[in-house]
Amino acid sequence: MRDVYRLTERQEQVLALVTEEYIETAAPVGSRTVAKRFRPPLSPATIRNVMADLEDLGLLTQPHTSAGRIPTEEGFRYYVEHLLEPEPLPRETTHLIEARLSEKELGQSWGELLRAVSNILSDLSGFPVIVTTPKLEFEKLVKLDFVPLSPGVILAVAVSASGMVIHRVFNVPEEFPVREIEKLARLLNRRLPGLTLQEVREVISSELESEKEFLEHFLTTLSEEGEEPLVEGLNRLLDLPEFQDLSRLKEILRAFEEKNLLLQLIDRCLEASTPQVLIGEPGTACPFKHCGAIVASYTYRETPVGGVAIVGPVRMAYSRLLPLVDFTARELSRRLDKLSS
Repeated sequence: MRDVYRLTERQEQVLALVTEEYIETAAPVGSRTVAKRFRPPLSPATIRNVMADLEDLGLLTQPHTSAGRIPTEEGFRYYVEHLLEPEPLPRETTHLIEARLSEKELGQSWGELLRAVSNILSDLSGFPVIVTTPKLEFEKLVKLDFVPLSPGVILAVAVSASGMVIHRVFNVPEEFPVREIEKLARLLNRRLPGLTLQEVREVISSELESEKEFLEHFLTTLSEEGEEPLVEGLNRLLDLPEFQDLSRLKEILRAFEEKNLLLQLIDRCLEASTPQVLIGEPGTACPFKHCGAIVASYTYRETPVGGVAIVGPVRMAYSRLLPLVDFTARELSRRLDKLSS
């Protein structure tokens, strides 16, 4: 992006100052405000000329004729990619996160751990938070149950070593005997404790060849997706000036109701080694219109299995929130490894 715009150092400094002031105030930024902070000093008239050039490039915009400027979404992207300087995370914040995620408070449940993460991030950021749950294939299993619901329909219930409970409904041939299902459950549960889904598949191949097709279908259904993503802090949108417009508030609330949008937001960033900032509208990197998101993956044994995201207006304090999301995701990864060890 830097090569596309070819901004001068002066233009970059003005863009950064306008963006940072707008993040703080949510109000258009005038040339006099920028001139007071610009180093070395420049006159307001010179600043106005630079702001006009940035407006011509599509990085700033003027909401009203007599108002100052605010960054466009493209201006925010440039700021995040090239000008942003993340702030060190305060030690008291890291201590708070560690304390609230302590095993003494949360027991041995992965679900409690993820809920704690969503609460912590929403409290510390002041924005809604999304946390996706890990797929069962990365967990060690301790128990499987098959419950016939009707001819050809079975409810499978799996329990993992860290307390994860997954329910899946899947279809089998109607003539498949119930006693065979019960037999399979007994066989698997004798061998199951401590095995992952991949290791269960190996057991199927070597010991349960006659039931392989049924069990493979079951395991595939079981590992297709995690539970519903956790969403915390939607009510915080009510306090933000960007969402005082009722139509815009309804728009983002509807987006939060779409599970696929939430999963899409996280999945796009799972393979990234550092937190990602997404700014845009549907069809771009961020599926939430007029919003920004900071997304980080968390891992189980160094494999990305889920993600956490802060979602809010484009005007978020990225320099403060990026380190917060990064540290929380890494701390969650460490504790998930410990829970499953």
